[in-house]
Amino acid sequence: MTTKQLHRIPSESMLGGVAAGLADYFGIDKVLVRILFVLIFFIPKPVPIVLIYIVLWIVMPKGERYFEARPNPEHQSR
Repeated sequence: MTTKQLHRIPSESMLGGVAAGLADYFGIDKVLVRILFVLIFFIPKPVPIVLIYIVLWIVMPKGERYFEARPNPEHQSR
């Protein structure tokens, strides 16, 4: 049994893989996480989202997706 850990996914990154890692951890689409980062960036309140992203980029270890697409054994040719 593997435990789910928070990590960034450089192979699916646009910048550092932070959004892809967060999306994989929470089981949501990475595009949604990226949109949320952009929306938070444009909120008029002083939310240091760029600083938060950089800290996450430094703190989160590199990793790969937990839920890779695996072939279904029933559909494999014999």
